[in-house]
Amino acid sequence: MKEIAKKSNTEYILSKYHLTPAKKYGQNFLIDLNLIQKMVASYKLDDKTCVIEIGPGIGALTEQLAKHSKKVVAYEIDTQLKGALEELQSEYSNVEVIFQDILTVDLKEKVNALKKEYEKVSVIANLPYYITTDILEYLIESDADIEAIHTMVQLEVADKYTSKDTVSPLTLKIASIGTISKEMTISRQSFYPAHVDSAIISIYKQHAYDTRLTQLLNRAFTQKRKTLVNNLKSTYSNIAEVLEHYHIPVNIRPEQLTINEYVELLKELT
Repeated sequence: MKEIAKKSNTEYILSKYHLTPAKKYGQNFLIDLNLIQKMVASYKLDDKTCVIEIGPGIGALTEQLAKHSKKVVAYEIDTQLKGALEELQSEYSNVEVIFQDILTVDLKEKVNALKKEYEKVSVIANLPYYITTDILEYLIESDADIEAIHTMVQLEVADKYTSKDTVSPLTLKIASIGTISKEMTISRQSFYPAHVDSAIISIYKQHAYDTRLTQLLNRAFTQKRKTLVNNLKSTYSNIAEVLEHYHIPVNIRPEQLTINEYVELLKELT
């Protein structure tokens, strides 16, 4: 099996294993080899890198990752893909496929184990778009010792996540650990079946994640139209006093604070 991403090869594999894209998992397969090679080049992998891949599908991206990294540990939820992925593993000894929902994995523990053998660990994902936010939050909140997260998302979502005008629990959590950028756009015609225009976003981790931020940010945005005090007063009894202490207006709304200000609030909130 070679160059899985070529349309004819994708069609052959799907036919061989009697596969159809599973709607419940939001499956769409990339059928643009040049695009995948550009994607992998942008990830800056090397022979010291172990990749955790989420959602390998039939292995089009996995195959190219295996050529440019030391190890690929791929998590796949759809066991119907077992035959195709076992064939891939037979050709690439540095590919390990685990059939498990990534959300049930203790990622921090897994990465710590991998770091004993590999200098760097990056996460690369092609996710069902309906679950992108949940998985990104999970990856960040795990505080796993990873270099970067590279994932494909809907183009509009990529623009939203990378816009300075967008403030949400997720964008603030990202800002607390590092930087985010849009790497490249992907035409809907690069997928089988045809999908939507998409983009690759990269999150480079520079700081540890403060797990206390999860409760603070999620509660702060419970009702965006309400003030920060109204959203937080049932959780933090001294929120009004803390805002006054930092000379922040008590009628401020959650999206008006920066991540640095939220981090400062954590020092005083009880």
